[in-house]
Amino acid sequence: MTLGILRTGKPFLFCRTICQIASVNHMATITRFSHFEDKCKKIGAVVTRTGSESSRSPVVAILGWNSAQDKHLAKYSEIFEQKGFDTIRIPANPYNTFLRLNRVKEISLELLEILEEMNANQNRAFILYAFSMGGFNVNHFIRQAISIPGQRHFKSINIIGCIFDSCPHFPGWQSLKGIQSTILDTIPNPLIKAVVWVGLGLVCPPVYLFSSELKLLIPDSMSNPFGSPELFLFCSTDPLVPDKDVWVFIETHKKKGVEVFTKCWEVSGHVQHYRNYPAEYLNQVNNFTDYCMKQ
Repeated sequence: MTLGILRTGKPFLFCRTICQIASVNHMATITRFSHFEDKCKKIGAVVTRTGSESSRSPVVAILGWNSAQDKHLAKYSEIFEQKGFDTIRIPANPYNTFLRLNRVKEISLELLEILEEMNANQNRAFILYAFSMGGFNVNHFIRQAISIPGQRHFKSINIIGCIFDSCPHFPGWQSLKGIQSTILDTIPNPLIKAVVWVGLGLVCPPVYLFSSELKLLIPDSMSNPFGSPELFLFCSTDPLVPDKDVWVFIETHKKKGVEVFTKCWEVSGHVQHYRNYPAEYLNQVNNFTDYCMKQ
């Protein structure tokens, strides 16, 4: 019987079929990976993996501050890589953060699609790690997308914790100086800086008056938290984010039953806490992460 099969060449045809299937699967994997890379490049996201693509290790989304350099955000990724977590990190654009919230929403949803792809129906645990208002705004739109029933992304990923570094603050007239300094830091030419300074002084007030999205940003985030534990890292001397704003946000979430952890340094700088207090900062982040993983 075996000899008859060999003479007909059926094993050869079978092997060739298997090879063809394997080749098709390999090409599909390459295409899927290329598509994933394109999605990341589109929004400037960098992914670090500590395991294979099929790994179920937790994922930390590092939502960077305005004009953050990747070499700085990478230091925060390293905290979690050492714990065996995967990370994805993106910087924020100050123009989008303060003047183009619709664009921030688009980027947030594109990031969420990447997170869903990383999840791959494995129910992986996710932590959102937001820096300044650039990161906070992205957190806000992701929260909206996965928390509202009927939305396409409703409950698409499992958020087990949120970390807020140097945020939030309540946008308004008092924010103008901070916005101007943040955006001007990205402009090297003194003459252009002067023009932009004046331009922002003219553009920002109408945005505050007429942008319903901006007006609802903080109230909506305060009223509808994820419900997962939260860690706030901030200071009393932040020139851009008054600590009283952070405390109001914290107390509101506590009243809604959210488990909140805080660390407020008396003297530090905006998104400078890790650099100024590395041991304390790492202790806070690691303890919080471990706590979330046990829940």
